[in-house]
Amino acid sequence: MTEKSFIDIFSRHKKAFLKDMDKGQGIKPPASPEGRSDLKKALDWFEKWLKEENIADRKSPPLSSKSFDEFIDDVLLEVKSLLAQKNINIVFSIPGQSMGIIESWKCVKVFDNTDIYYRIGKTRPRKGPNKGQEFLVLDLVMDGHKKQIFLPLLNLKPEIEKKLGSELERELPKVEATGKYRLKILLPIENVQGDTVFTAKKFADFISVTKPFLNGLGIN
Repeated sequence: MTEKSFIDIFSRHKKAFLKDMDKGQGIKPPASPEGRSDLKKALDWFEKWLKEENIADRKSPPLSSKSFDEFIDDVLLEVKSLLAQKNINIVFSIPGQSMGIIESWKCVKVFDNTDIYYRIGKTRPRKGPNKGQEFLVLDLVMDGHKKQIFLPLLNLKPEIEKKLGSELERELPKVEATGKYRLKILLPIENVQGDTVFTAKKFADFISVTKPFLNGLGIN
Protein backbone atom coordinates (compact mmCIF):
# COMPACT_ATOMS: atom_id res chain seq x y z
CA MET A 1 0.00 0.00 0.00
CA THR A 2 1.35 3.41 -0.96
CA GLU A 3 1.31 6.39 1.43
CA LYS A 4 -1.29 8.15 -0.75
CA SER A 5 -3.53 5.10 -0.68
CA PHE A 6 -3.22 4.87 3.09
CA ILE A 7 -4.16 8.54 3.51
CA ASP A 8 -7.18 8.15 1.19
CA ILE A 9 -8.35 5.04 3.02
CA PHE A 10 -7.79 6.67 6.41
CA SER A 11 -9.85 9.71 5.34
CA ARG A 12 -12.75 7.53 4.15
CA HIS A 13 -12.74 5.40 7.28
CA LYS A 14 -12.51 8.48 9.49
CA LYS A 15 -15.71 9.85 7.96
CA ALA A 16 -17.44 6.50 8.30
CA PHE A 17 -16.27 6.14 11.90
CA LEU A 18 -17.55 9.57 12.90
CA LYS A 19 -20.86 8.89 11.13
CA ASP A 20 -21.29 5.64 13.11
CA MET A 21 -20.52 7.50 16.32
CA ASP A 22 -23.30 9.98 15.59
CA LYS A 23 -25.71 7.05 15.18
CA GLY A 24 -24.46 5.36 18.33
CA GLN A 25 -23.11 2.43 16.35
CA GLY A 26 -19.74 0.74 16.54
CA ILE A 27 -17.36 2.01 19.20
CA LYS A 28 -19.08 3.78 22.08
CA PRO A 29 -18.56 7.56 21.89
CA PRO A 30 -16.63 9.30 24.68
CA ALA A 31 -18.75 10.03 27.73
CA SER A 32 -18.11 13.79 27.93
CA PRO A 33 -20.10 16.17 25.65
CA GLU A 34 -16.84 17.45 24.27
CA GLY A 35 -15.59 13.92 23.63
CA ARG A 36 -16.66 13.60 20.02
CA SER A 37 -15.38 17.07 19.17
CA ASP A 38 -12.01 16.31 20.75
CA LEU A 39 -11.80 12.97 18.96
CA LYS A 40 -12.68 14.52 15.60
CA LYS A 41 -10.08 17.24 16.20
CA ALA A 42 -7.47 14.61 16.98
CA LEU A 43 -8.37 12.64 13.87
CA ASP A 44 -8.30 15.79 11.74
CA TRP A 45 -4.86 16.67 13.05
CA PHE A 46 -3.62 13.15 12.41
CA GLU A 47 -4.93 13.22 8.85
CA LYS A 48 -3.33 16.62 8.28
CA TRP A 49 -0.04 15.30 9.70
CA LEU A 50 -0.16 12.28 7.39
CA LYS A 51 -0.65 14.50 4.37
CA GLU A 52 2.15 16.87 5.38
CA GLU A 53 4.50 13.98 6.10
CA ASN A 54 3.74 12.51 2.70
CA ILE A 55 4.54 15.82 0.97
CA ALA A 56 7.69 16.31 3.04
CA ASP A 57 8.94 12.82 2.19
CA ARG A 58 8.52 13.48 -1.51
CA LYS A 59 9.72 17.07 -1.76
CA SER A 60 12.23 17.78 0.98
CA PRO A 61 15.85 17.95 -0.22
CA PRO A 62 18.54 15.76 1.32
CA LEU A 63 20.35 17.03 4.42
CA SER A 64 23.05 18.52 2.25
CA SER A 65 23.17 18.74 -1.52
CA LYS A 66 26.83 19.69 -1.35
CA SER A 67 29.63 17.20 -1.75
CA PHE A 68 31.58 16.19 1.33
CA ASP A 69 34.61 18.22 0.17
CA GLU A 70 32.47 21.33 -0.28
CA PHE A 71 30.97 20.81 3.17
CA ILE A 72 34.44 20.54 4.72
CA ASP A 73 35.60 23.67 2.90
CA ASP A 74 32.64 25.58 4.36
CA VAL A 75 33.42 24.20 7.82
CA LEU A 76 37.04 25.30 7.59
CA LEU A 77 36.10 28.83 6.56
CA GLU A 78 33.82 29.04 9.59
CA VAL A 79 36.54 27.57 11.84
CA LYS A 80 39.01 30.19 10.62
CA SER A 81 36.52 32.94 11.46
CA LEU A 82 35.74 31.52 14.93
CA LEU A 83 39.41 31.12 15.84
CA ALA A 84 40.33 34.58 14.54
CA GLN A 85 38.05 35.94 17.29
CA LYS A 86 40.38 34.20 19.77
CA ASN A 87 43.52 35.49 18.02
CA ILE A 88 44.36 32.03 16.68
CA ASN A 89 45.44 32.01 13.07
CA ILE A 90 45.15 28.82 11.03
CA VAL A 91 46.21 27.79 7.56
CA PHE A 92 44.18 25.00 6.02
CA SER A 93 45.20 25.10 2.38
CA ILE A 94 47.66 22.25 2.93
CA PRO A 95 47.21 19.39 0.45
CA GLY A 96 46.92 16.07 2.21
CA GLN A 97 49.34 14.38 -0.18
CA SER A 98 52.19 16.69 0.82
CA MET A 99 52.00 15.22 4.30
CA GLY A 100 51.78 11.64 3.12
CA ILE A 101 48.11 11.14 3.99
CA ILE A 102 45.07 10.34 1.89
CA GLU A 103 43.63 13.14 -0.20
CA SER A 104 40.17 13.13 1.44
CA TRP A 105 41.61 14.64 4.64
CA LYS A 106 42.04 18.40 5.00
CA CYS A 107 44.92 19.52 7.18
CA VAL A 108 44.98 22.55 9.45
CA LYS A 109 48.28 24.16 10.43
CA VAL A 110 48.31 26.05 13.74
CA PHE A 111 51.94 25.66 14.84
CA ASP A 112 55.24 26.45 13.17
CA ASN A 113 56.09 22.77 13.64
CA THR A 114 54.36 21.16 10.65
CA ASP A 115 54.81 17.67 12.14
CA ILE A 116 52.06 18.49 14.62
CA TYR A 117 48.79 19.59 13.06
CA TYR A 118 45.04 19.13 13.04
CA ARG A 119 42.97 17.54 10.32
CA ILE A 120 39.37 16.82 9.41
CA GLY A 121 38.02 14.00 7.30
CA LYS A 122 35.89 10.91 7.36
CA THR A 123 36.62 7.31 8.14
CA ARG A 124 34.99 3.91 8.44
CA PRO A 125 37.00 1.83 10.92
CA ARG A 126 37.66 -1.76 9.87
CA LYS A 127 38.53 -2.85 13.39
CA GLY A 128 37.72 -1.96 16.98
CA PRO A 129 34.47 -1.02 18.73
CA ASN A 130 33.39 1.35 15.92
CA LYS A 131 33.94 -1.17 13.13
CA GLY A 132 31.83 -0.49 10.04
CA GLN A 133 30.47 2.87 11.19
CA GLU A 134 31.19 6.05 9.23
CA PHE A 135 32.49 9.03 11.19
CA LEU A 136 33.56 12.59 10.66
CA VAL A 137 36.92 12.82 12.43
CA LEU A 138 38.56 15.81 14.09
CA ASP A 139 42.15 14.77 14.57
CA LEU A 140 45.24 16.08 16.38
CA VAL A 141 48.23 14.41 14.72
CA MET A 142 51.43 13.98 16.73
CA ASP A 143 53.16 11.21 14.75
CA GLY A 144 56.68 10.47 15.93
CA HIS A 145 56.35 12.57 19.09
CA LYS A 146 55.49 9.91 21.64
CA LYS A 147 57.59 10.88 24.66
CA GLN A 148 57.79 14.63 24.12
CA ILE A 149 54.16 15.36 23.22
CA PHE A 150 51.77 12.41 23.05
CA LEU A 151 52.35 10.82 26.48
CA PRO A 152 52.31 14.15 28.39
CA LEU A 153 49.12 15.13 26.53
CA LEU A 154 47.62 11.73 27.30
CA ASN A 155 48.13 12.44 31.01
CA LEU A 156 46.18 15.66 30.52
CA LYS A 157 43.38 13.91 28.61
CA PRO A 158 40.77 14.01 31.45
CA GLU A 159 41.28 17.75 31.89
CA ILE A 160 41.08 18.37 28.13
CA GLU A 161 37.90 16.27 27.84
CA LYS A 162 36.31 18.21 30.68
CA LYS A 163 37.01 21.51 28.92
CA LEU A 164 35.80 20.14 25.57
CA GLY A 165 32.73 18.34 26.84
CA SER A 166 33.66 15.55 24.43
CA GLU A 167 35.47 12.24 24.74
CA LEU A 168 38.82 11.94 22.98
CA GLU A 169 39.71 8.73 21.17
CA ARG A 170 43.20 7.44 20.41
CA GLU A 171 44.49 5.06 17.76
CA LEU A 172 44.40 1.30 18.24
CA PRO A 173 47.54 -0.17 19.89
CA LYS A 174 48.69 -1.70 16.59
CA VAL A 175 48.54 1.71 14.91
CA GLU A 176 50.36 3.45 17.76
CA ALA A 177 53.04 0.75 17.55
CA THR A 178 53.90 2.11 14.09
CA GLY A 179 54.62 5.57 15.54
CA LYS A 180 51.25 7.17 14.74
CA TYR A 181 49.93 9.11 17.72
CA ARG A 182 46.62 10.95 17.51
CA LEU A 183 43.82 12.20 19.73
CA LYS A 184 40.51 12.61 18.00
CA ILE A 185 36.82 13.35 18.25
CA LEU A 186 34.56 10.96 16.34
CA LEU A 187 31.18 12.28 15.18
CA PRO A 188 28.65 10.02 13.40
CA ILE A 189 28.68 11.46 9.91
CA GLU A 190 24.91 11.29 9.43
CA ASN A 191 24.51 13.59 12.45
CA VAL A 192 26.84 16.34 11.26
CA GLN A 193 27.20 16.44 7.48
CA GLY A 194 25.34 19.51 6.28
CA ASP A 195 25.47 21.17 9.71
CA THR A 196 28.34 23.57 9.07
CA VAL A 197 27.88 25.69 12.20
CA PHE A 198 27.84 22.77 14.65
CA THR A 199 30.79 21.01 13.03
CA ALA A 200 32.85 24.20 12.81
CA LYS A 201 32.24 25.00 16.48
CA LYS A 202 33.31 21.49 17.48
CA PHE A 203 36.53 21.78 15.48
CA ALA A 204 37.25 25.33 16.65
CA ASP A 205 36.72 24.27 20.27
CA PHE A 206 38.99 21.26 19.77
CA ILE A 207 41.78 23.50 18.48
CA SER A 208 41.35 26.33 20.98
CA VAL A 209 41.19 23.98 23.98
CA THR A 210 44.15 21.76 23.04
CA LYS A 211 46.43 24.51 21.71
CA PRO A 212 47.37 25.95 25.14
CA PHE A 213 48.27 22.48 26.40
CA LEU A 214 50.54 21.99 23.38
CA ASN A 215 52.03 25.45 23.86
CA GLY A 216 52.87 24.41 27.40
CA LEU A 217 54.78 21.43 25.97
CA GLY A 218 56.87 23.75 23.82
CA ILE A 219 54.87 23.55 20.57
CA ASN A 220 54.32 27.06 19.21
